[in-house]
Amino acid sequence: MRRSVAKHRRCHFTFNSRIMQSMSVLSSAVKTTGGLHHLRTFAIAVAVLAFGTGEALGEPPCGDGTPLDANCEIALEALHPTQLAVGMMQVEERAARMKSGIDGVRYTRERPIPVVQGPDGGFYLTDSHHLVSVLTRVGVKRATARLIGRIREPADFWPEMQARHWVYLFDARGKRIAPSALPKHIAGLADDPYRALAGYAESAGYFHRTDAYFMEFEWARYFGSHMRWQPIDRMNLLNALESAAKLACRPEASSLPGYAGPCRP
Repeated sequence: MRRSVAKHRRCHFTFNSRIMQSMSVLSSAVKTTGGLHHLRTFAIAVAVLAFGTGEALGEPPCGDGTPLDANCEIALEALHPTQLAVGMMQVEERAARMKSGIDGVRYTRERPIPVVQGPDGGFYLTDSHHLVSVLTRVGVKRATARLIGRIREPADFWPEMQARHWVYLFDARGKRIAPSALPKHIAGLADDPYRALAGYAESAGYFHRTDAYFMEFEWARYFGSHMRWQPIDRMNLLNALESAAKLACRPEASSLPGYAGPCRP
């Protein structure tokens, strides 16, 4: 139900923004065409441009006037991460499979990147760090975002971000970090090989995706602690996955989100 309401608001805002842009163009046309016949023709052309394709006018830029739950267009370099690291092996693999020359705004339109506007006016990425890292690697400059929150008071910002699970203030081994330790831009995200291992383990079905917050990081810490944080790279990834498969079904993993059940004999 909440998703439907958000979608309705997004469509309503996009529809209205396109109407306003079209009306502005038509207003100028009234002064220059000098007749209703030309105006009708021009109005039809603008209507087709704005609504017929559904993409021609795009989204307005993200800013102070962007309503909550609305889509907007944002530069990827303007996004502030809310976690310390990503699994670079997964990022590199996905980037290698992605076609060059991709339109980032169109690519992310159906599933916009969630952002929160902070008291400094900046936009903080609350999810999709791996996707944004991939898009950045293939040269994408801009994407479609959805404004899911706006926190104006500096004193409230990080406490509210934590309360709403919009930030992950831990390092790869689960040690708490200060917000100041977070990277300022996507390019500053560190590599967490065990986060990549958790992602591959999830894809292999060793545990299931749930709605739990930061579940992949929980599994990453579980795997790392039981594998004594041995280095992981592409050369030993298959061996690491074999170990992860055995660890994922052990009883001590049953409290983790997405636990797939006990090991088979």
